[in-house]
Amino acid sequence: MPRDEVVDGMETVTIPDEQGIETQLEQILAQLRRRARGVRGSVIADTNGLAVAVDIRGGMSPAVLSAMSTLIAQSAGSVFENLSLPNPDFILMEGPLANVAVTTLSEGDVSLLVLVDKSTNLGVLKLEMKRAARAAAEALGIAFGGRANIAELFVLHKSGLLIRHYSDALRTDLDRDILGGMLVGVQDFVKQTLASKEGALDQMRFGDYTIFFVRGTEVIAAAVVREGDSESVQYRVLDALQEFEDRYRSTLASWAGDMNAFPGIDTCFEKVLRA
Repeated sequence: MPRDEVVDGMETVTIPDEQGIETQLEQILAQLRRRARGVRGSVIADTNGLAVAVDIRGGMSPAVLSAMSTLIAQSAGSVFENLSLPNPDFILMEGPLANVAVTTLSEGDVSLLVLVDKSTNLGVLKLEMKRAARAAAEALGIAFGGRANIAELFVLHKSGLLIRHYSDALRTDLDRDILGGMLVGVQDFVKQTLASKEGALDQMRFGDYTIFFVRGTEVIAAAVVREGDSESVQYRVLDALQEFEDRYRSTLASWAGDMNAFPGIDTCFEKVLRA
């Protein structure tokens, strides 16, 4: 029987019982390489600069990359501490031939370093590194950032029709009026700006709330967030959205508004609110 699953975007990797943490982490790094083009090598290092997991192509030294990962994370932390600022969660060093990016998993105790080509899309790289860092933190059983409080989650067809709405609490009549106006704004935003942007991530402000949009092939999810690590919302909602689309792909392609066409939809999205 499988012991664990590491879910990362479109891919689900089942980990057999005999495989350990190192194997899980190596698979996470391999997924990072496949998802972000131009990755030459990556390493997860502990606070002593020792390699925990490595995925390297070519003649680079795992020991050197691990030591540099820890050194960069600790040095950047010291700089920000002296400036009375919170530790950075993403560090980028640009060179003439390649770039080095580092992110931390748990207050700098564990770091992830990635060496990439100059042509690598840095926006995609940052997103995929954060995704890999979160999966690695879960595999190691350590904390990774805070959890945003999702107040509302709208699941909409790309046409703008609402498929499902989830809320974290019961609403007063006044809140329902506000919510209705919010939904109109979300639907209009989807129709006007996201209809032709496959895989786009975007956001908008609605009073004291931030609305994050995550778009799949046929469906757009809009998460209304109050506080916390709002960036983590994108990964959590994206995973749930992709699970939903994978499960109902044939139905979504010809969906005409029947709200009963998706039995089991709650199993995909309710876990996002509970996280």
